[in-house]
Amino acid sequence: MEKVVSIGLLLVGAQVNLSALVPAAPGQAAPPWWVGGGLLWPFFNDTRTLLPAGGLRDTLTPIFGIVAAVCFVLAAAAVLGWHVPSAWAPWLIVTGAVFSIALQVIWFSGWAVLPLLVDVALLWAVFGWSAAVVSLRG
Repeated sequence: MEKVVSIGLLLVGAQVNLSALVPAAPGQAAPPWWVGGGLLWPFFNDTRTLLPAGGLRDTLTPIFGIVAAVCFVLAAAAVLGWHVPSAWAPWLIVTGAVFSIALQVIWFSGWAVLPLLVDVALLWAVFGWSAAVVSLRG
């Protein structure tokens, strides 16, 4: 069960961060509920962000989103035993969560709560629960 939950959290974290690459247009409503709505697509161009639109925000957004998503997908691969050493998983999760948290802080809104909760749960799994990938592989 822990394996399924951890892979699910990692994949949700990856999807949410990749959605930063295509923020909703100004004035556009949240996507339909059957594709996760604003929970799984929390980025809207008309959101008042920590950094102003353009320049630095538009440079950091894809970098942070891609780095976080790649780290989470590689960590999921490590849990599944797919060509990624299990010893890398904690570092990949922490790196992905740090970039994800930075991205969510830059784009902070009410929709950022779910991604931040996913990041906190993943960090808790690494530091609080001390989840070992070897034990998750079962």
